[in-house]
Amino acid sequence: MMRRNRMYLIATLWCSLPAAHAAAACPPVTRVGLSDLGYTSYRDQGRIAGIAVDVANEMGRRTGCKFEFHWYPRQRLFVELAAGRIDMTMGALRTPERDAYARYLPYAWLQYDLVLAQSGGRQYASLSDFVAHGSGRLNVTRGAAYDTAIETQLALLASAGRLEVVNDFETVFGKLEMGRADGTLATPPIYGKYLKHSRLKARTVIVPLPEATPQFTGIYLSKQTISPAVRQRYAAALKAMTEEQKVRAIYTHYFDEATVKRTFRLGPAPLLGALSAED
Repeated sequence: MMRRNRMYLIATLWCSLPAAHAAAACPPVTRVGLSDLGYTSYRDQGRIAGIAVDVANEMGRRTGCKFEFHWYPRQRLFVELAAGRIDMTMGALRTPERDAYARYLPYAWLQYDLVLAQSGGRQYASLSDFVAHGSGRLNVTRGAAYDTAIETQLALLASAGRLEVVNDFETVFGKLEMGRADGTLATPPIYGKYLKHSRLKARTVIVPLPEATPQFTGIYLSKQTISPAVRQRYAAALKAMTEEQKVRAIYTHYFDEATVKRTFRLGPAPLLGALSAED
C-alpha cells in the first residue's frame, strides 16, 4: 500500500511539471495597450472590448498568463510601448520604427478602404483617382501606418490642402456625419462599427483600394519587458489559434460572412510561417 501511494505521488508530481513550467513562463501580468480601432478595440460603458481583447483573452486561456488592458490615444500607444510602460499592443501593422523596440506576432489580416460620405456625384476607382480628380478633404488619424503607395497619395493630398490629421476615429466619423469632412481611410473593423447605427451609412460609399495590399495585423511585444521565452509561448498560442481558425471564428462575432471571407482570403499559411519563426 505504501509503495502504491509513493508511486501515485511520483506520477502526480510528474504530471504537474508541465503546468508548473507553464506558470513559471508567465510574467506576473502582461500590460496590454489598446486604442480606438472600431471593432478591433473600443470602450463600452467603461469596459474595453473588441476583437483584440477576445484574442488576448483566448491567449490567456491557453497559456495561463494574465493580461491587463490599458487605453491610450493611438499616437501615444507606441510611445508607451517604446518606453517599457506597457508590454504589448494589439491590432498593429508592422513598421521598421516599431521593430526597433518590439517584436511582432501577426494573428490576422487587414486592408484599408476609402470611405466617402456622399449621396451622388463622381464614382472613384482608387485613392489616386480621388486625389487626381476629386476636390474633397480626407481626415485620417494620428499614429496610423499605411502602405507606401497610400502614403504617397496622402502626401499629395496634404500638399493640396485636402488632408487633415485628427486624434481618433470617433472624431473622424463625427466630422463625416456633420459634413465637415468628405472621407477617410479605414479598415472594415473600423468603419463597420462607426457606420452600423449612424445616419451616415445611407450616404456612404466604400471604395476598395488597389493601392492597399493585405497586410498582417498583430501584436507588438516589448523587447525591454517580455523575455524571448514568453514571446515564444505567446507565438505558440497564436499559432495553435490560427491552425484551429479560432481567430477567424472570433471575427464572425463581429462581421458578416462576406467580410470575414474577404479578411482571411489569403489563408493561414503566411500567418503560420511568421509565427513558426518564433517557436
